[in-house]
Amino acid sequence: MAHNSLIPAMLFPVKRKVFDAHKGIVLLLVSMILVSPFPSQAVSGVKIRLSQSNVGLTAAPLWVAISYRFFSKYGLELEPVYVRNSTIQLMALTTGEVQLSHTGGAPTLNAAAQGHDLRIVATFGHGVYWDIVARPEIRTLGELRGKNFGVTNIGGTTWIGAILGLEHFDLNPERDRIQLQGIGDQTVLLQALSSGRIDAVLVEPSFTRELKKKGFRVLAELSSAKIPFASSGLVVPQAYLKKEPDVVENVLKALIEATAFLYKPVNRQVVLGILTDRLKLSDTTSAKEALQDFAKLTAKRPYPDVDGLRNIQRVMKYNPSVARIKVENVIDERVYQKLEESQFIDRVYN
Repeated sequence: MAHNSLIPAMLFPVKRKVFDAHKGIVLLLVSMILVSPFPSQAVSGVKIRLSQSNVGLTAAPLWVAISYRFFSKYGLELEPVYVRNSTIQLMALTTGEVQLSHTGGAPTLNAAAQGHDLRIVATFGHGVYWDIVARPEIRTLGELRGKNFGVTNIGGTTWIGAILGLEHFDLNPERDRIQLQGIGDQTVLLQALSSGRIDAVLVEPSFTRELKKKGFRVLAELSSAKIPFASSGLVVPQAYLKKEPDVVENVLKALIEATAFLYKPVNRQVVLGILTDRLKLSDTTSAKEALQDFAKLTAKRPYPDVDGLRNIQRVMKYNPSVARIKVENVIDERVYQKLEESQFIDRVYN
């Protein structure tokens, strides 16, 4: 399946000197974006910056880990950096502006294909989990032919997810003239659909219900399709992982513990309040429904997902550099395996 016409000439800078030229831009963007939108850590420790580009339900473990000071518990003073664009997010990682990123397999493969030595140490989402939601007059998936379809950004995680989802229903963006457009994060996508700027979007289920209440039509719930996909993971430069393995391990511990917090029934009321606030939901009922979706989106055991990464690579075959990558070399399982073998994950869920 070819998608060349859908792709900008350059999804990721090729040479190191290009990154040097962009470093000032990254610094400016990082200074302008939302930094530390959470309570600061109470305990001083190792200072690190972690970027994330999602404002949806899959970001909930990060919200909890910061609000309930799980990072402080593991001796970390973490500064979260919100970046709307996954390509800029990876630029910040590869230029050293952040030490770790909570990002998807697609931008990570793009960066690795250009020679950046990155490692995925955990994968929190193991499948395509978004919904395809369209304007009310679009009644079937087939009617998406010739329409404008909104994703976060071209070449990013939702772009690949959209192609895989459409492929599952025998649709091809290029053949069927479905114009994939990079619009912005989930909230911006909702605005674009509501304003009529685009005809359909790929959104998290927690936003789907809000759109449905407004009369928009749900064409597909892709979580039921069981499509292998490394949708979100913890990504770190190999050099940093080698230098600070304990820091990376403690970041993963904090995120796993926060995920367990979200799953535990005893925390239900607190979690509902967090989701209502962070997702800007209209009522508690919507928050309860979002919590039900959480198990579809976020794995209790965030093992690095080789199969999901291979599926992304297959779609990205238009890029010879990505096609040549051995995906196993982009994954480092040692930190996760250590937590499994020590029964850390079992303990935090008990």
